[in-house]
Amino acid sequence: MAYAQPTYLSGHISNVTFAGDEVLIMLDAGLPDNCVGTSYGWMRIPAENKSMNAFVIGLWMRGDAQQIVVTVYTDGIVGSYCRISQIDPAG
Repeated sequence: MAYAQPTYLSGHISNVTFAGDEVLIMLDAGLPDNCVGTSYGWMRIPAENKSMNAFVIGLWMRGDAQQIVVTVYTDGIVGSYCRISQIDPAG
């Protein structure tokens, strides 16, 4: 089940990639409205958000990403990618 608003979306992390010191993710539910047009559907977690990056890397490496629903809150497209400002895992 996915819940979406203009600046947030809930779903499962379906893909992860790493670029320099940043983590980029995709959700199985797509993109929040303010992220339409981001490069290839990727949403970027800024490098300075170390705890969010660690959380996503941990989920991905443990293989838990498909079992945990997360809500991502976004700032819209900054540069070429949608920028994530918060990740909230469902409890």
